[in-house]
Amino acid sequence: MDDTILRIKDLRVHYESESEVVEAVNGVSFDLKRGKTLGLVGETGAGKTTIAMSILRLVQSPGRILEGSILFNDLELTSLNEKQMRGIRSKSIAMIFQDPMTALNPVLTVGEQVAEVFRTHEKLSRQEAMKKAMDMFELVGIPGTRYNEYPHQFSGGMKQRVVIAEALACKPELLIADEPTTALDVTIQAQVLDMIRHLQKKLNTSMILITHDMGVIAETCDEVAVIYAGNIVEYGSLDQVFTNAQHPYTKGLFASLPSLDKDIERLKPIDGLMPDPANLPPYCSFCERCPVACEKCKNGEPDYIEIEPGHMVRCKLFG
Repeated sequence: MDDTILRIKDLRVHYESESEVVEAVNGVSFDLKRGKTLGLVGETGAGKTTIAMSILRLVQSPGRILEGSILFNDLELTSLNEKQMRGIRSKSIAMIFQDPMTALNPVLTVGEQVAEVFRTHEKLSRQEAMKKAMDMFELVGIPGTRYNEYPHQFSGGMKQRVVIAEALACKPELLIADEPTTALDVTIQAQVLDMIRHLQKKLNTSMILITHDMGVIAETCDEVAVIYAGNIVEYGSLDQVFTNAQHPYTKGLFASLPSLDKDIERLKPIDGLMPDPANLPPYCSFCERCPVACEKCKNGEPDYIEIEPGHMVRCKLFG
């Protein structure tokens, strides 16, 4: 039996205007197994969030899915209309956004916002939805007595717990978490991540975790996709990527991290900036920043090479 819940193949997403075309996602492919967590990691602007919004079919105009397949439980999401997608969002696929302040409606109580999910997708009465919302609050560590309070009455960490309660209300099969701890201090980050992991196991939910933080990836994920300029440049299990990183960009990400094991006076940031997605080169997009680039790196775009079972690298050095 195939336990793949999500299969993305050759996904391309562009933002088009009269003057330019922004190539946000360029041929991304990956599978996600049931109950597993895939981490999408990379710098800001790499295309991670656009991939997530494509899964939910929430790419805003002038953006559009140019081509590719998004299979969720063997259902082709790119062929569904908006009404059909509304039946999937929150119920089968839910998302935790990075800023709880913008994710919550400031003029509605937090209880009303979570209860609305139950009323929309499970057609419950107001009283039944209220009870279920209070149960969800207790599950994420919020006293049910705070049902009638407003977002401004909650701390940042507690707001994010409300967002998580809302996302997990209908026990979705797939949870997309977009930088869920970025706006929180380090102590609260750890608490929120622990809670997400616990609830994921409890509900047997698959998860895509979007982050720029390798530490968060290490604590949470089963597999890792390193994203650069709209492409996956390295993909593998957590152990493969963390103990045997091969792509120069992945190595650069690790070299820029502080370490408690080594006496390093100065961290090594990756030189340069990501290329303009409206003007990508016709060869390896990391070439101009790569410390080991050679002449063949400018000879067309690199192919994916499997360097060990399940461990893929998109680099001319392996071609």
